[in-house]
Amino acid sequence: MKVLLVHPGTLMYSEIYLRLEPLGLERVAQAARSAGHDVRLLDLQVFRHDDYFQELRDFKPQAVGFSLNYLANVPDVIELARATKHCLPESFIFVGGHSASSSLKNSSSMPKARSIASSVARGRRLPRVSSTPRPGEGLRPFPAW
Repeated sequence: MKVLLVHPGTLMYSEIYLRLEPLGLERVAQAARSAGHDVRLLDLQVFRHDDYFQELRDFKPQAVGFSLNYLANVPDVIELARATKHCLPESFIFVGGHSASSSLKNSSSMPKARSIASSVARGRRLPRVSSTPRPGEGLRPFPAW
């Protein structure tokens, strides 16, 4: 299967200050490649939307995944997903990342995302960590050999 994984563009006014390597998306890409899929990754922090649409036309992916690690990227991802569905109506569109996994389910944007995305990947809930030691547990010096 042809899979295109997309990291959304930089947040508004952060072009110079906040460019993060899409490590999570790179891990997903490697897992998909290991499973035998033809995978391409497009980082919209570096490339433009025009490059994205050119990649859709040239590569014709059957699945398109968007990384959503900042709620500020939700409108951009929704618009890209909507345009992708218009260009490739049979494509499977999925969204993942910690904002999609946790915050998006309660967001007013979720109905819009669900109407476009075929799947929203949700991570497992992590256990709560208490910063208060239990009775009988003292603070240990670091490192605790």
